[in-house]
Amino acid sequence: MKQFSHSKLQTYERCPLQYKLQYLTKIKTESETTIEAFMGSQVHNVLELLYGDLLKSKLNSLDELLAAYDKNWQTEWNDEIVINDEKFKAEHYFETGRKCIQNYYEKYAPFDQDQTLGVEKKINLKWGEIEIIGYVDRLAREKDGVYAVHDYKTGSMMEQAYADKDRQLALYSIAIKQKFKEAKRVKLIWHYVNFGEDVISERTDQQLEELKADMLKLIGEINRAEKEDNFPARETKCEWCGFWEHCPKKKHLFKVAKLPKNKYLNDSGVKLSNKYIELVGKKSEINKEARTQAELIDEEMEKIEEAILKYAEKHDFEALQGSEARVIINKKIGYDFPTKSSDEKNYAVLEDILKDSKYWKDISTINSSKLEQLLMDDAIEVKIRKKIVALAPLKESVRFSIKKK
Repeated sequence: MKQFSHSKLQTYERCPLQYKLQYLTKIKTESETTIEAFMGSQVHNVLELLYGDLLKSKLNSLDELLAAYDKNWQTEWNDEIVINDEKFKAEHYFETGRKCIQNYYEKYAPFDQDQTLGVEKKINLKWGEIEIIGYVDRLAREKDGVYAVHDYKTGSMMEQAYADKDRQLALYSIAIKQKFKEAKRVKLIWHYVNFGEDVISERTDQQLEELKADMLKLIGEINRAEKEDNFPARETKCEWCGFWEHCPKKKHLFKVAKLPKNKYLNDSGVKLSNKYIELVGKKSEINKEARTQAELIDEEMEKIEEAILKYAEKHDFEALQGSEARVIINKKIGYDFPTKSSDEKNYAVLEDILKDSKYWKDISTINSSKLEQLLMDDAIEVKIRKKIVALAPLKESVRFSIKKK
């Protein structure tokens, strides 16, 4: 049985190559612990202690929880923990963690709003040969019989629109409804403990069915990628990835980053890159100058064209003879169709009129990007797909771009 989790799927969506290296090749990396992650872990541990002891009928005081936090921080702290924001010291994050615990405690004490069913509770879903696993910070049942998934966050608050689309807790909602048949409703609650605020969401059964379908589609894509060994690198949140040494988009940077400046500048790749960037810069300046000149010429041509029309109409001419060539005045009566750029509103109206008519198939144009996406998503039936691919086989194209540091 193949096992997946929200974080595993999220890794694939972020970068297929990272997914392969982390979960299939299983290359070990030297992972860094950031101060934000360390603080979040310490706060989670204290809240787990709070509800774990409540399950045993022991209510810890706020002082007891803060003392546990202080002790754990001192015991587990090490100088390898990374502080990326130089404006703040470790003491700032330590005090923030204490504030998070205090905010939560003062808001919910004496913690009798619901019945805790489990802390760090494992959740698993089985769909045929696929298993989805995860861990709920706290699972509870409220007095009115509504189940609630509680998740503790020490970072910045999520907007309601994002909460309503969140996949992780929604997956837990599916698992809870399957495990507890009486669970007709499942609330999803994110506790932003640094602010003392909560974000609450809920999913309908239809939304959960749609989520399941989307998940199975994504897993199918992963299975195809594994079968074809097709895991391209994608530059998304690369700063959190530990696989730069193995990534074709980052391995050269990884190679030269540790070189002293004299060797760095002598690296062949650096030389080639610098030369290409220099040439692109020169070309850009030339193009910019040419565009400026073209605009000035266009303005002058418009004035001359207006003068030619007036002169030709006055003398009933349709051509003016120059020293070595003629200027022909071609007049044609035609429809002035609205365009997206000049008259977007009327363009949309015209498009709607034509779409509802039998003429649309004759005048609509092929949208290459949309057609390619349909092919990539296997969204076109096999017979038609074969005919299209016969006319437009896969072909590798190469282009260069420059990305600043």
